[in-house]
Amino acid sequence: MVEALEDKRQRKVREKEQEEAENRQYLEHIKKVEKRDADFKAQKAEVEAAKDKIYQKIKAEQEAKRKERELLEDLRFELQQEEFDANERRKDREELEKRIRHKELMIQAERDDYAMKQARKAEEDRIERQFRQQMMDKFKEDERLEQLSQQKRRMKELQFKKDIEDLWQQKLAVYREERDRELAEERRKQAEEQVRLEIIQEEKERLLKEHLP
Repeated sequence: MVEALEDKRQRKVREKEQEEAENRQYLEHIKKVEKRDADFKAQKAEVEAAKDKIYQKIKAEQEAKRKERELLEDLRFELQQEEFDANERRKDREELEKRIRHKELMIQAERDDYAMKQARKAEEDRIERQFRQQMMDKFKEDERLEQLSQQKRRMKELQFKKDIEDLWQQKLAVYREERDRELAEERRKQAEEQVRLEIIQEEKERLLKEHLP
């Protein structure tokens, strides 16, 4: 009976020890699992942190590049706008200078035309006076007015003056035709000179544009 009780007690002790061992193993397993989970979470957190750090770095770099692109685009736009404004100002200045040159040439042409007309008129008056005087002198010499009766002399003088006028108009018509041809030729030369000057000026402006920075 005593042996049976001892066996029972020892069995209980062994069972308790086994249970405690199993409990220790279970607790160790739980700790290992928890540690593994904790290590996994820590590693995952490190990976996520590394990823986030890389992401933030890439994001910052992209943002910096975007801002740099925007800055370059703004600078490029400002430069293009400045160049456009400068070209517009240059065009306006060239157009104004062209109009001024054209107006100056027109004024000079009008002055030259007026001067030629005045000179032509003065020359016509001189030629007319000279012609009429020559004709009157010839009339006086050929007809000997002093020997004719007053009435015949008057009639002869009037007829001769008419003849002189007719001759003068013929002579004047020939003279004016010649002067008109000379004036037309002079105007043609002035027009050619104006075109030549404008071509030279336009070529200068083209060369300046090609060599502008």
